Amino acid sequence: MNLAEQMNQLADAADLRLLPDAEDIRRTGDGIRRRRRTRLSVGAAALAVLAVVATLAITSMPASRPAPQPAGTIDGWRLVRTLTVPGTGATVTGAGSVWVVDMQRGELMQDGRTPAGSLYQVDPATGEVLDRVTGAVGGWPTIGGGAIWLCTAVGDLNLLTRVDLQTHDVTQLRTSSPAQLPHGTALAQRNLWAANWASGDLVRLDPTTGQARQTIHLGDGGSGQAPSNPMSDGHSVWVASHDGLVTRFDGTTGTKMSQLQLPAFDVALTGIDPARHVLYAQSRATIYEISTTPGRRDKLARELDVTPHRVDVTIAGSALGTGALWVATLNPDELLRIDPNTLHVTGRMPLTGIDHGSNVPVALAAADRSVWVRLPGKVLQLSPGP
Repeated sequence: MNLAEQMNQLADAADLRLLPDAEDIRRTGDGIRRRRRTRLSVGAAALAVLAVVATLAITSMPASRPAPQPAGTIDGWRLVRTLTVPGTGATVTGAGSVWVVDMQRGELMQDGRTPAGSLYQVDPATGEVLDRVTGAVGGWPTIGGGAIWLCTAVGDLNLLTRVDLQTHDVTQLRTSSPAQLPHGTALAQRNLWAANWASGDLVRLDPTTGQARQTIHLGDGGSGQAPSNPMSDGHSVWVASHDGLVTRFDGTTGTKMSQLQLPAFDVALTGIDPARHVLYAQSRATIYEISTTPGRRDKLARELDVTPHRVDVTIAGSALGTGALWVATLNPDELLRIDPNTLHVTGRMPLTGIDHGSNVPVALAAADRSVWVRLPGKVLQLSPGP
């Protein structure tokens, strides 16, 4: 019996309500900084998978530069566009656009309540900036319920930022009182689920009013059991803890459905494939594939060491889309393409210009036959082609 199986038995014994027939701004020290790097780049969610841009018309910066050269060793893909983008930040795709956050070094405006950064809306076909939404910054972006949701920890703000997809109005919401540290959101069954890392709570909110409907305490941030970066398939909600425990809840009632102990620490959920009933998680240099078949308990199906010949490699970001799982690593600084069917690496290309000291060194998005790679000061668009 391996470690994961032994720990799963302990989890089962600790909570007899498991239903086999139903269904990262900082921990103390370097561990949380690593987790925040990875989670600000997903995520999330989950669900949606991610990226955006700035151009001369809005920011007076250089225009896009076509670059149809082959994309490293990833066969069939090429770099089609490089866009100049200020700063660093999370990315997300959805509602027919690509979006990118410029955190503006985490600064606030003079009012002390408005972030100095911006959220850019970009046309994925042309790279044209459609709008620049000021004051909308944050990590773990999620699109759903008619809005973009961002977890904003700038200055002393520990809030959710809601950007209306139609009007682009910006609203700040508390996920608890006093304000806690939200580490990601997910939409399920007309509920907005937020993970409050500092208090260790998973909170069910009304996505229209922001009113809390339910609070589930899992363990505070110092315990290693606090939830982070929820993922949803629209019906269930999954959260992971630093200790590697992945818990599944009913998206309507908050009832615990399943628990799975991964043989790892500093775990982050990175993507979900509802059609295949597969959830992906990562820890340092390993990708975990979790089977989420309805009517059964979640199970660890497969795992992949993305760069087995290196001991210092770290996964910096992941995105699921365009028929592949895309992973950015540090040491070496590379973009990897992984076949979801075989869980094998099918291509690699080097990434240059990564700021290893940034909280978001790389952010990825994959949708509509393009992969968007957010690096400090720029965004790369890769697409299949000759």
